[in-house]
Amino acid sequence: MGKVLTRLKVFPKEGEELEALRERVSKVEGCNTSKIEDFVFGTKIIIASFICNDGENKDYEEIVKQVKGVSEVQVEEVGLL
Repeated sequence: MGKVLTRLKVFPKEGEELEALRERVSKVEGCNTSKIEDFVFGTKIIIASFICNDGENKDYEEIVKQVKGVSEVQVEEVGLL
């Protein structure tokens, strides 16, 4: 069985401290990397990647939406490693 990589764009709620949010997102089980990146019009978002075993059916989009301070989550990429 292989591994599945899910890469997400995580948008913070207005006024949320990005570094604190990045740390909370990185504590989600399966988080491989998380970093703050520039987005548009001077805003910043968090790009996070998650790895799980193929067949586990983890919906990281829904899991990360439950993290305090997250406004929206978009799946950027899903693929086998």
